[in-house]
Amino acid sequence: MDAGNPGPHAAVHHVPPPRAAPMSSSSSRLPLLLALGIANALLLPAQARAADDVPTDGDRKVNIALGVGGQYLPGWLGSGQRQWQTVPFFDIEMPGVGELSSTDGLTLHLPHDGPWEAGIYGDYLWGRSRSDLGPRLAGKIPSLSPRVHGGVYAEYQFDGHSALGARLGHDLTGNSAYLAAYYDRDLPQVWYIQHSVELGWRGMNRAAMNRYFGVSAQSATQLQTDAWSPGSGSQQLSANYSAFVPTSQHTGFAFSLDYSRLLGGAASSPLVRQFGSRNQLEESIAFVYHF
Repeated sequence: MDAGNPGPHAAVHHVPPPRAAPMSSSSSRLPLLLALGIANALLLPAQARAADDVPTDGDRKVNIALGVGGQYLPGWLGSGQRQWQTVPFFDIEMPGVGELSSTDGLTLHLPHDGPWEAGIYGDYLWGRSRSDLGPRLAGKIPSLSPRVHGGVYAEYQFDGHSALGARLGHDLTGNSAYLAAYYDRDLPQVWYIQHSVELGWRGMNRAAMNRYFGVSAQSATQLQTDAWSPGSGSQQLSANYSAFVPTSQHTGFAFSLDYSRLLGGAASSPLVRQFGSRNQLEESIAFVYHF
């Protein structure tokens, strides 16, 4: 399923992952705002109409988008080495109900009126494999199995072009919890190119921090470094730029550039300081068809 990071009421609406995104870079999700470009593409016919002719949720049909793309991203959360992987994309938008997508899992909207929106979500967090870790770390720190997590979200839409939101989630099989906050902003359209930016913050509880950044005494001995057991707190700040370039009424290319900087216990982990990087960069591209 990707913090981090998306809805039917405005083009800017997007519920991001806790990145974005993915909690691990070995995710098969597109980056935080990739689905935003897809959502904009789905709304191209409506945007061409007069403002007083825009359909309501009740008038809109289910939108389906399918595609394929690729990511150039860190091999694991905190890694300094990047790798390419091909990923599928799908997005099923059910106006007034919710959305099922490869980037954000399942999102269900609670009934609402006005700028506030809230709901529940379920998603899938990929772990890290031995091949992701590479020869220096494989077998010395544990690989991580994928996990399903779920939670709640809330979002306030300011003007149809910007939104402020938060998402709180917890592993369904484990003790890890995640909190993400974000601000989305649509940029002025250039020709037919629609683009946007997002600023985000993510925090983790102690269990999640130790899952991704902790170093046990046994691992520390094998790596010849210090043991590390971080507490809960801030995990990263992020900035994302996304653009959608239509090639026809039903097709287009979505691009995304995502930069994150690890914070606190994540940045201080020996895994990051000695074997990785605080700076995490991810680039993505996808070709999408909607009907």
